Amino acid sequence: MKKTICVAVLLILFSPIISHAGTYTLSEFVDMVEANSRELKIAEKEIEKASAQKKQALSSALPNISAQAGYNRYLSDAYMYINMGEGTQKMRINRTNEYEMNVGLRQTLFNLNVLNAIKVSGQYQRMIDYTYESNHLAIITNARKGFYQALLLKTIWEVTEKSQQNAYDNYLDVQKKYNTGLVSEFNLLQAEARWKDMIPHVSQAKMNYDLALISLKNLAGIPPEEEIELQGSLEEYPDMPSNVEFHTILEDRPDYNALIWQKKLMKTNINAERSGYFPSLSGNLVYSFTSQSDEWAFDDKNEIWIAGLTLSIPIFMGGGTRAKVKQATVEYQQTELDIDRTEDEIFKEIQSIRLRLNEASERINSARASMNTAEKAFRIAEVSARNGLATQLELKDARVVLDQAQVNYYSSIYQYLDAYFDWQNAIGGE
Repeated sequence: MKKTICVAVLLILFSPIISHAGTYTLSEFVDMVEANSRELKIAEKEIEKASAQKKQALSSALPNISAQAGYNRYLSDAYMYINMGEGTQKMRINRTNEYEMNVGLRQTLFNLNVLNAIKVSGQYQRMIDYTYESNHLAIITNARKGFYQALLLKTIWEVTEKSQQNAYDNYLDVQKKYNTGLVSEFNLLQAEARWKDMIPHVSQAKMNYDLALISLKNLAGIPPEEEIELQGSLEEYPDMPSNVEFHTILEDRPDYNALIWQKKLMKTNINAERSGYFPSLSGNLVYSFTSQSDEWAFDDKNEIWIAGLTLSIPIFMGGGTRAKVKQATVEYQQTELDIDRTEDEIFKEIQSIRLRLNEASERINSARASMNTAEKAFRIAEVSARNGLATQLELKDARVVLDQAQVNYYSSIYQYLDAYFDWQNAIGGE
C-alpha cells in the first residue's frame, strides 16, 4: 500500500515537468552545442576583446583632436600699474565678460612603441583566433564522444531489457509446464530467479543512460525538463582514416598555430620594449580664440594659430628598459621551448591514437565473431531448455555470455569512435 502511494505521489509531482520531447541526430546535437556552449561564448568574448585591443592600438597612431571652451565673469576689476617717471599710471586690464576657446590637434609622427603596439595587437588577435578554433574543436569532439557514449549506454540498457524480457518469457513458459506437471518446482524457481535477477540490472542500465542524457543536456544548453531521444546507431561507423603527413598536421592544428603566433608576438614584444631606447616625435597644431567685453558681445578678440613639434629623447631610465628587454627575450625563448615540446607531444599523440584505432578495429572484428557464436549458442540452449535437454542454469549461462558478447561488441565500436574523434581533433579537424 505504501509503495502504491509513493508511486502515485511521484507521478503527480513529475507529470507537470514533462513538456515536450526532441529527437536529435549527431549533427543536430553538435549544432546545439555550438549555439549554446558557455565555453564557446567565453572564447568568443576573448575574440571581441582582442578586436577592441587592436582598435585601441590603432587609435594611438591616429590624430588626437580636442576642443575646449570657457567663460569667466569678473566680479571685480584687475589693474596694471605702469611707472611713467612722474608717477604711476593705473590701467584696467580686464572686462566684465571673458570668452575663451581652444582647438588642438596632436599627431604622432614617429614612435616605435606605437608601431609595435599596432603589430602586437594584430598578432594577438590571430593567436586568439587560433585559440578559439582549438577550443571549438575540443568542445565538438567532446560533444561527439558524449553523444555516442549515450548511445552505447542506451544500447546496453536495451540489451539488458531484452535479456530480462527473455527471462520473463522463459519463466512464463516454465510456469505453464510446471502447471501441467512437465517440470519440477526446482526448475520453476530457477526460471523465476533468473528473471528477477535481471530487474536491478535493467534499472541500473536505465539510470546510467538517463545520467548520460542529463550530461548531454547540460553540454548543449537543452532545458532539463525536455525529454530527448538520440537518433543514431553504433552499427554504423566511419572507415579507418588514412595517414597524414606530420608537417601537414602541424599546419592544420589550431593549438600549434596559436603557439606560432604567440612566438611572433613575443618577438615583436622584444622590439616594443627596445623602442624605449629611441626618441619619439609628435606634431601639434593649436587654434586659440579669446574675447573680452563689458557687454554680452565678442569684443577685443584675439585669434592665434600655433604649430609646433615635440621631440622626446630618453637619456637615462634607471635600467628599466634593459630589464624589460631581457624579460621579453626570456619569454620569447620560453615560447620556442614550448613549441618544441608541443611538436613532440603532438607526434606522440598521433602515434598513440593510430594504435588505438588499429586495436579497436581488430577488436570489433573479434567481438562481432564472438557475438555471432554466442547468439547461436544461446538459440541452441533455448531450444534445448524447452525440450528438457538443458537446465535453467545452462540457459542462464548462455544468455549471460550472449549479453556480454553484445556489450563487448558495441563497446568496441564506441572505443573505435572515441579514437576516431580524437584523431579528427589531433589532425586539426575533419
